[in-house]
Amino acid sequence: MPTSPESNDRPRRRPRDRKEQILLAARDLFVARGYPNVSMALIAEQVGITASALYRHFGNKTVLLEEVIADNFGWLDEPVACTTYDEMVEHVITRIVDRPYLSDLWAHEIRYLPEGRRHDLRRRMRVWNQSLVPALRERRPDLGAVHGELLTWAIQSLMSCVGRQAIGSPMSVKLPLVRAALHAVATVDLVSGDTPAGRRTDRMVPVSTRERLLISAAAQFGERGYHDTSMAQIGAAADVSGPSLYSYFEDKIDVLRAVLERGTHALWIGVDDALASSGTVVEALRRLVRSYIPLSRTWAWIIEDPSVEDGLAAAAKAAQREYVTEWVTLLQQASPRTGVREARVRVQIALFVIADLHRVPHLSRSVSFQGDLAEIVLAVLLDARSE
Repeated sequence: MPTSPESNDRPRRRPRDRKEQILLAARDLFVARGYPNVSMALIAEQVGITASALYRHFGNKTVLLEEVIADNFGWLDEPVACTTYDEMVEHVITRIVDRPYLSDLWAHEIRYLPEGRRHDLRRRMRVWNQSLVPALRERRPDLGAVHGELLTWAIQSLMSCVGRQAIGSPMSVKLPLVRAALHAVATVDLVSGDTPAGRRTDRMVPVSTRERLLISAAAQFGERGYHDTSMAQIGAAADVSGPSLYSYFEDKIDVLRAVLERGTHALWIGVDDALASSGTVVEALRRLVRSYIPLSRTWAWIIEDPSVEDGLAAAAKAAQREYVTEWVTLLQQASPRTGVREARVRVQIALFVIADLHRVPHLSRSVSFQGDLAEIVLAVLLDARSE
């Protein structure tokens, strides 16, 4: 008997876009859950195929991540060729607005790439970043090389805020505020001279073993992510052996809990000092910004890291919301026509700029970095205007 075309015995053909389906599913899962929390089986389930079928396309999860990153950051090899600042802002916003996942991929997932791939990607980002300089100089011909580089990294951070998941406001609210912040930052007066500043010397450390461990843990969590930081790494960085380490903390969760408590207390000390020592609202906001910047290196990652255990992440985010309310309130008092939703988005944007610029090591190690960053943040907060 001839076989009907509809017969179940007919071999099924793979969809031509199967690989693209896998890349899209993997990208969305990595952004939503974090690379360490996504398995190949989960990606296969999302696509509707078996794990063995997935492995025919990608040999392992690392290879899949490399392909996701390559697929989404190919535009880094297309430098911006705009000649005016306004044109450049609109060009880059158009490129990013339909790719809201880019910011979170860059901020959280590239750390899991093999070292060579990670360094190459960051090199390409630096080259692309330099293509923004001619348009910035059209607006600010007075800028020297050092300030020009700092502001281009700030501009890049602001542009990424178009897609940041943590800024939950609709695009109709967020996009005008990002655009306004981009124009405000282009006019900021930086406080340091435009010559390469010396690097900060290695910090001194406390005698207390427990404090050294907390400093080490916060730094390791920020660099590697909570999931990929081990107790052994925390101890080694603090020069504390295994048995001694466990006499201070039961496990990694216990360390994280202590880091969160320590960070929260430090933030509120900064709030109290800013309010108590200021004569005006604007001065209080300035002091608050300056108190947060040195703390952000060991605090900002907690809010964004999707690998942090749910219960502790929720507690950290609750603490952050309460803290951010102080910024929002001061901003509204300094700018009475600013609504609470607008003020909150502007504060969130400012906090992301702080976190992002701390991730550029050669910038953040400069002795002038904190002062210049404070001026950039205050421009975002006080000079940005919604359209």
